[in-house]
Amino acid sequence: MKLFLAVLAVQSVAAIGENAMDLQTITGIIGGIGNMLGSTVETVNVPAKLLMGKWHQMYKAAINFDVFRTQMFCQVAYFKENSVMGADGFSIEEAYRVVSKNGPIETYKRDMNKVGSGQYWMYTEEYFYPRQFYIIHTGPGYDNETLTTMAPEGLQYLVISDANRLSLMVFARDPVAFYQKYNEEVNTYLKKKGFGGNVFWNSPKPIYQGQDCEWPTEKEVFARRVLKNQEQNEKSKSSTEKSIISDSPFADFIKNPKKILDQLAKQ
Repeated sequence: MKLFLAVLAVQSVAAIGENAMDLQTITGIIGGIGNMLGSTVETVNVPAKLLMGKWHQMYKAAINFDVFRTQMFCQVAYFKENSVMGADGFSIEEAYRVVSKNGPIETYKRDMNKVGSGQYWMYTEEYFYPRQFYIIHTGPGYDNETLTTMAPEGLQYLVISDANRLSLMVFARDPVAFYQKYNEEVNTYLKKKGFGGNVFWNSPKPIYQGQDCEWPTEKEVFARRVLKNQEQNEKSKSSTEKSIISDSPFADFIKNPKKILDQLAKQ
């Protein structure tokens, strides 16, 4: 691994230009990758009952943003118990606006299967494979031994990543309270744990959560998901029917009836 990183550093410097700034930048990137791969992620064991309810995503890793949608707006997520996913399993039904803070609303459902202390496999509608959902930090005042929080208002923020710290999601109960009380604390933690800096792809990128946001209710998110699934099923059904018709003799007749009649007359 060290040899590979050394070769990569030499090749990168030669490509960018051999000056002090380039060398420093590349060294920082290589060092950041080495730290990520060489250290394990400590997770926080949080009982599912403390996670339930309404959350807002405040930050997302740069690499998680869609290439064509570099920003999302006014995200809201509802954490709900789901016994189908096993002990401490739960689901997240989320919605957010695209294009602008007043743009169209998109919805997704994510199902969580607990596989370890603070560790889940996340199954989502937008991917065909599960992803890691690791709770690596929460607060304020959460005790990982007693599994309780000293704050009377309960947990107010969650920091989610994966085993290699490539992804990042930061959730808050209340956006305004988060910015006023916990934003600095969370960003200090993220910087200390290697999020951002020269390793740009896991840099915390803020999600717009202004006071002018209009977040859909839990019932509205559910209704939108049902409608979305119905529309997708109809499109799939229509596509299948078209495929069946297009491969049939009847389709040939519709396209060129004279040709088919001439062929039948010759038989």
